[in-house]
Amino acid sequence: MSVSVFLSNRSIQVVIGDGRSKRAKIERFFEDDVPEGTLLNGTVINEKALEDTIRGAWSKHGIKERNVDLVLNSPHLMARRIEMPCLSGNKATHYITNEADEKEIARFSDPVIGWYPLVKNKKTQNVVSETAEKEFIETYIKIFGAVGIRLNSIHNGINLAVNMMQTQVGRSTVVYMILDGMTLTTMLFTGGAYFNNLGTRVYSQPGTIEFAGEIRNAVSSIRQFATAQHIEEPISDIYVAGLNADEMNSLIAEMQGYPLADVIKPIVCPPNVSMRSGREKFGSFIFSFAGLFDTVGGVTLLEALKKSSAKYESKKNVLKVVIPYVIVSLLLLIASASVLVLMLKKAADLAALQMYNADESVLEDAAEYNELVEDAALLGRAQGSADLLKEYIDSYPKPDSNVNKTISLAARDENVEVSYDSYNASTGLLNLVATAGTVEKINKFIANLMAQDIFEKVDYTGYTYNEEDNTWSINVTCTLAEG
Repeated sequence: MSVSVFLSNRSIQVVIGDGRSKRAKIERFFEDDVPEGTLLNGTVINEKALEDTIRGAWSKHGIKERNVDLVLNSPHLMARRIEMPCLSGNKATHYITNEADEKEIARFSDPVIGWYPLVKNKKTQNVVSETAEKEFIETYIKIFGAVGIRLNSIHNGINLAVNMMQTQVGRSTVVYMILDGMTLTTMLFTGGAYFNNLGTRVYSQPGTIEFAGEIRNAVSSIRQFATAQHIEEPISDIYVAGLNADEMNSLIAEMQGYPLADVIKPIVCPPNVSMRSGREKFGSFIFSFAGLFDTVGGVTLLEALKKSSAKYESKKNVLKVVIPYVIVSLLLLIASASVLVLMLKKAADLAALQMYNADESVLEDAAEYNELVEDAALLGRAQGSADLLKEYIDSYPKPDSNVNKTISLAARDENVEVSYDSYNASTGLLNLVATAGTVEKINKFIANLMAQDIFEKVDYTGYTYNEEDNTWSINVTCTLAEG
């Protein structure tokens, strides 16, 4: 049996079953809460709490399997779909690394790159490339290892879900909207092929009028995006996942009278996923179900991490043998030269010191120095008080030149225009509007902001299409980190 685990800010989902590359048979699945503050967008905040949660889930549900495939949706686990020559193994990894966007890779201090194939032709193949920080991967290996569980793989959940859902798209233009906590992921398929996905933050409670309004905005944005991309075929279906039956009925009722309201419907379990019972819960377990499908071929992030570690150890072992001989030889040479130089230098230094100490101007300077020391002590105490006051003031978040420079660099890299709306000093909230020619540039700009330590968090709303200049705009709220 295979085990897929999906971790979000709110819960841990575990699916047990038999997974193949094109189909999956579900035996059982469940979901448990994750303590608040344990995870934030895939980043582990409290390792001990996550260990206890995983250990508790395995014990509570009597899980015997000790090998799992981990699924995450995080800005720290970047995934992209590319077309490349038909290469395999290290050659493919080398090609993907060389063709990677330098600006995206620059976000990582020690990147690990993995990939898996999708469709292969005679000369080219479509693959999913995944990039993550080495420390990011090692953290999850450590946490699961602490409870006796081995990770087989770590994958981006959105791309796995795209692969799973593509089997029921046909040749139509279809939209999938998946709600996971406060994150709404919108996937667009056109002509039966995956086209793009967009993640937005949702602030309203499902089942309310306000929530329906946010869904209307998301639908409007995807319509405008399709028009801007010259997609002529109309959207035939909008499938919504992550809502219970009452919330779904409320959404459909509130959407009546708006464009595309008649094509909004609850998501259905695709034919390549079979289970004995619980098909009505498919929409709430999309990412964990998708993790059960086997990604055949390629190099996983864990395999790439192991290879990079092996190369490092090999180099380190060579250095262990060579360096001692080099060091000993250098030390002997340096010691011989140092003894001679030291003897000559000491004699010259002694003569210079004797002349210096007898100089009258030096004696006068020494007396003046003693007076300055006393004055400096008084100034030091005053400066200490001022420093304490400055430290207290500086602890408040403020949009200084460093913040402006960070935002400007992130915007310049993606050719994004930024206008500042407001700043609240008491809360550290900085509101701005980002505008660019394409949605992808804004996505990368927001991802760059999320990676900055000066921001505690970055929130953003739905996109607005500006017909006058054919640009996209989004409202972004940055919370400055204290200190």
